[in-house]
Amino acid sequence: MFFETAHGMRPAPLIHNPFNALVCPRPIGWISTVDSSGAHNLAPFSYFNAVSSDPPYVVFAPNSPNANRTKDTYRNVNEVPEFVANFVSVADAEAMNASSKDYPHGADEFAACGIAAAPSRLVRPQRVAIAKAALECRVFQIVNLPKTPDGRQNNVVIGEVVGIHVADDVIVDGRVDEALLAPLSRLGYMNYGVLGRIFAMDRPA
Repeated sequence: MFFETAHGMRPAPLIHNPFNALVCPRPIGWISTVDSSGAHNLAPFSYFNAVSSDPPYVVFAPNSPNANRTKDTYRNVNEVPEFVANFVSVADAEAMNASSKDYPHGADEFAACGIAAAPSRLVRPQRVAIAKAALECRVFQIVNLPKTPDGRQNNVVIGEVVGIHVADDVIVDGRVDEALLAPLSRLGYMNYGVLGRIFAMDRPA
């Protein structure tokens, strides 16, 4: 099939937007932020990825859930332009999912979900203590994308990675072992994925 996105994202025979299922797997950025009053927030975003390795930059998209609400994460990075992108391992799946609940504005998901926090070194938001890796970031730019037809605001936050935490037990022979990192990935709909077979392939000479 073929369809023009301008005419809607659920043409027959599709009953759900297929975009998430087509662009997958996606890493999950478990983003921690803090507002100007010092209130902490933690929320997962599957529209997250690295866009440059040296210097290191990442992006994530704190899009509005509806036309009348703004994500606390988006509000926080505008007030305090820093965040931590905590990586989600398979063992952290339940805790990550719990933090995705629609809590009232100002709620601390660390406390609400019983997720231990650890201080960051270079930025004000705290990090997830159990995360196998965490990227301390300063906001480089916030881009406001066009709104959806129903008025929801879409946003992209670009962050400069200024510090990296890596658990010692996932480093083997001077490299991060992806199997030990055991990243959880987001697929389409309510589906998630884990690493399967890992293989190396050299680039052409």
